[in-house]
Amino acid sequence: MTLVELLVVLGIVGLILGISVPGLTTYANQTRLNAATRQVIGLLGLARSRAISAHEDHAVLVDAQRRQITVESVVSGTPLEQVVRLPPSINVEVEVAGEPAQESRLVFRPTGSLAGRTTSIILADRKKRSTVTVSGITGAVTVE
Repeated sequence: MTLVELLVVLGIVGLILGISVPGLTTYANQTRLNAATRQVIGLLGLARSRAISAHEDHAVLVDAQRRQITVESVVSGTPLEQVVRLPPSINVEVEVAGEPAQESRLVFRPTGSLAGRTTSIILADRKKRSTVTVSGITGAVTVE
């Protein structure tokens, strides 16, 4: 292989890498958002399940400043070990009826329903957003 052939091959490899890196970055960000959404859904399901099985209210606490979501027993105030820590690229906010929530706390009753109105947890990165909605009446979780 001559030096010219080697330089041509290196040029082609560099061109391919230059084209693919932005696509990989977008894919990585999308994967992070999807993973965070799945974790939040799991944590909401756990809180609802614990409220039903323990016959006591359990709260999901959304801390946007620390980028974490936790579950605690309302009666004892004891937090569960499971915590969702969001990556720095993902922002979180809580909305009730399309308006920013005054309190970033969702409380599940022993019946499985949500105390209060239907609430949405919005996870967003620079380009996409994922909305996890909890029905006030049934406590059912949906994703948009």
